[in-house]
Order: sequence, then structure tokens, then C-alpha cells
Amino acid sequence: MKTKKYVIAIAIFGGMLFTAYAANAINQNGDQTAKIERKPFKIPSGN
Repeated sequence: MKTKKYVIAIAIFGGMLFTAYAANAINQNGDQTAKIERKPFKIPSGN
């Protein structure tokens, strides 16, 4: 039973490390953004 608890603890800790590494690796490149760039559109006049 002790071994099972250790394996679960190591798996959880490894998952946290992987998540932190993946989040850090994604944010390394400053050029990648999730922002949508839109052109300003003209509102047609009612004339």
C-alpha cells in the first residue's frame, strides 16, 4: 500500500512539473499571441 501511495504522489508531482514546463514553453515566444487583429470597418452612411 505504501508503494501505491508513492507512485500516485510521484505521478501527481510529475504532472504538475509537466504542466508548468508546457505553460512556460508556450509563453517563451513573444510573437505568439491569441489576440485577433481586426481592421476597423466603415459604417455605411444612411444617405
